[in-house]
Amino acid sequence: MRGTGVLYLAVEYDSEPLGQGVEALLWPTVAPGALAEAGAAVAALSEVRFAAAVTGRANLVVSALCRTTDDLCTFLSERIGGLAGVHTAETVITLRRVKTLT
Repeated sequence: MRGTGVLYLAVEYDSEPLGQGVEALLWPTVAPGALAEAGAAVAALSEVRFAAAVTGRANLVVSALCRTTDDLCTFLSERIGGLAGVHTAETVITLRRVKTLT
């Protein structure tokens, strides 16, 4: 099953001991014609752990992990904000996880 891609393994770990203590969820709003290109560009960013095209007020959802809030600010303003077609990116910082993969 692993050979066909039906079954794959994913690892979840505590990122704080590795110096990556700021986890954020983003809901970028992207021009419809730029969605595929912006999605691929977002997925390639090293801070991004998950990205998907979605429906609703925003059309992307992104989980990002940064070392500090300053790094998150740079990530948002330069890396996300610099992508063609991105209009806004509603962002929330995770204060505490109440459930993880089990």
